[in-house]
Amino acid sequence: MFERTRFVAPFVFALFTGNVAAEAPPKPRPAGPVVMVHFDYDEKDNARLHALEQRLDRAVRQAGAGELGETELHRDGNDGYLYFHGASADRLYAIARPILKSSGWLTGMEVTLRRASGAETFETR
Repeated sequence: MFERTRFVAPFVFALFTGNVAAEAPPKPRPAGPVVMVHFDYDEKDNARLHALEQRLDRAVRQAGAGELGETELHRDGNDGYLYFHGASADRLYAIARPILKSSGWLTGMEVTLRRASGAETFETR
């Protein structure tokens, strides 16, 4: 009987600790995007938009600043939003800004930076 207990006790302990570790809550993600870029859009720019999304996502991830979320395009086909998630709106925008400006075809950009102190929205040209 003692031999059986010696074998079962460590097994039960491993099972218990494994379940506790598996139930650890995931790291909380920010409540929403910390950088939003609203832009004018035309459906003919679809391929260019896709290439821009790839450049932005790669740059933000390589810098370890966050990620590009989903891009929202409105049904009427004349505007859209790029959403960035990360810890610092300022850092994300510092990475994205030169790429956005170099696109040459994005017009009417309005940027919103969400910080702990509040949101700031401004237009870029």
